[in-house]
Amino acid sequence: MTLAVHSPRAFSLGWQMRLNLAAPLSAICLGALQLDPLLGSRAILLFLGCGAVLVLSNLQHNIQGLLRFWLILLLPLYCLASTLWSEAPPDSFRGAIQLWLTVIIAITIAVRVPPRSALRAIFVVMFLTMIASVLFGRVRADIGAWVGIFGSKNAFAAAVSVFLLASLATLGDRAGSALERWSGLAGLLLALPLIVLAQSAGAIIVVLPGAALIMIVQLMRWFAPTHRVVLAAALLMLAAAMSLLIAAYWNEIMQLVLESSGKDVTLTGRTELWAVALDFISQRPWFGMGFRAFWLHGFAPAEALWAQFGIGSRSGFNFHNTYLSNAVEIGIVGVALQVMLLATAFILTLRWSLRAPSAANAFFAGYLTMILCTSMVEVQVFYQFSFQTVVVLLALVYAIRAASQIPRRSPLRYSR
Repeated sequence: MTLAVHSPRAFSLGWQMRLNLAAPLSAICLGALQLDPLLGSRAILLFLGCGAVLVLSNLQHNIQGLLRFWLILLLPLYCLASTLWSEAPPDSFRGAIQLWLTVIIAITIAVRVPPRSALRAIFVVMFLTMIASVLFGRVRADIGAWVGIFGSKNAFAAAVSVFLLASLATLGDRAGSALERWSGLAGLLLALPLIVLAQSAGAIIVVLPGAALIMIVQLMRWFAPTHRVVLAAALLMLAAAMSLLIAAYWNEIMQLVLESSGKDVTLTGRTELWAVALDFISQRPWFGMGFRAFWLHGFAPAEALWAQFGIGSRSGFNFHNTYLSNAVEIGIVGVALQVMLLATAFILTLRWSLRAPSAANAFFAGYLTMILCTSMVEVQVFYQFSFQTVVVLLALVYAIRAASQIPRRSPLRYSR
């Protein structure tokens, strides 16, 4: 960010607040979402409160940012429109408004805080989450798996995976201070045993390609742009060859993974859930049942699934597939919009990483890789008050800005 300053008095109190508070407010917003299991309902109030201050602190600039990225706002607008055909209109309306607020705050963070500052905030938030999980978390008595402050070992493993990626990117940040890089190393040394203690084979499998991509992007900084293109082409060919090999031996690989992780052939009931989801999608394929209109108390199909899978709390459950789960609620049209946003974020982030490798775009590329890998067995993104959704939208906005400015060799500018 560049400032034209004619005298020390040119810094008004209001400008100082905008300058100094954008990054901390963004970090608090991210922290509130990640520490939701510890803070409860206060987490949402903290997220909305700090987000409102962030939006209002430089309103004109933020409105310009929202107008520039208006296509992203089509998703919550579509979810709001689903109220018209929803099985539960009040729930769809409330959920869509909450998603809209989440998206607005995410876009505002991305236009106010540089990518490297966002990476630092994510790293600090995840470090605090891990410390809280060690100090105040718990262990499942039946299998001895760590769940930390979260409700399940899978949720804890997912958080540790993000921490591992952020630590790896911070460790390799050439622009970072010695303290930051040592902190990244400490984070990596903490994340590795924690992800093992979570006893989630799936988390370990999906974090590996994300971590590999982070290291590849960081290595690309040592190559000339032409050499990066050649290296990227070679890696794409290698990835294509590996994909063909995996496809050819898919059944054998899945059998080996299931046996080594102790899971049954239904992926702990996921295939049964997918069959139910497909049945509901076939009934209302294009527009779905309405945003957030399925997993509701009193709705017979949801109650039956909660009872079948022993979910006594009757909450925190889904179809364990991002595309199927979302298609049940917002149909093929809504999922197509979500896939467009996710694919655009991934492709443009890879392009950004290839043109100007850095710790920040390395992290976002690795994170999006992990999200895409996990999306087939978990519901990862595009729901309200979601840490994952906010980070994906940060990557999307940063990558779009980079795509528009890198060809002109002009720096990304941020008004805080």
